[in-house]
Amino acid sequence: MTVFVNVFDQLASVALVARKAPSTVLRRAYVKAYRDWCAETRWLRVNIPGQTVDGTQVYDLGTDPYLEIISVRAMSCGTQPVGVTPQRTIPLQVQDSTQWDPDAPPNRPTRYAYVPEGQVALWPIPNDAYNVLVTVCVQPKDGVAQVPAEPLKKYSTGIEAGALMHLLRIPGQPWTDPRMADKYETIWNSAVSNGKAEEQRAYNTGSMRARPRPFVVGR
Repeated sequence: MTVFVNVFDQLASVALVARKAPSTVLRRAYVKAYRDWCAETRWLRVNIPGQTVDGTQVYDLGTDPYLEIISVRAMSCGTQPVGVTPQRTIPLQVQDSTQWDPDAPPNRPTRYAYVPEGQVALWPIPNDAYNVLVTVCVQPKDGVAQVPAEPLKKYSTGIEAGALMHLLRIPGQPWTDPRMADKYETIWNSAVSNGKAEEQRAYNTGSMRARPRPFVVGR
């Protein structure tokens, strides 16, 4: 289960630098930096289990009060319909849906495509109920007061630097300092690069596996 932390509890180091900045401004800058880091690195992930429905091609991946889906990282499907044994799980291949044959007969899905926002399409159209698992990349929703704790174990300094990079470039404020902003931008860029590298190495430790959410049939 995902552990969330209060954003205001993460702002002490940021507030020491951006003195006199209102707490709401600090929070917005921190959440922006956290969101930007997630969008750049695709590090933060959620596994969503579900089942296909006979004859249904598009599926809604559900909603979360704190997180939003930005992409689908991977998807797998059972080799047999639900209840049939033996069962194996195989990965589905991502593919541009414009390449799909609309006249192909229903069958076990072998391809998937992300449908913005927060949906996934399958091909061929399922001919039965199959167990599926979708791994999605997520980021905190804009304006939230809580964020997942997991990335902060390694990247809290980088995310704080991203917040300060934004704050210190706000013109005409008591805490404005473009030179210091450049310094924190270097730290921020390093955190982004390290997060990307870890994700691209298909890391086995430290990855985010948040609580499952409902898999909802699309309209």
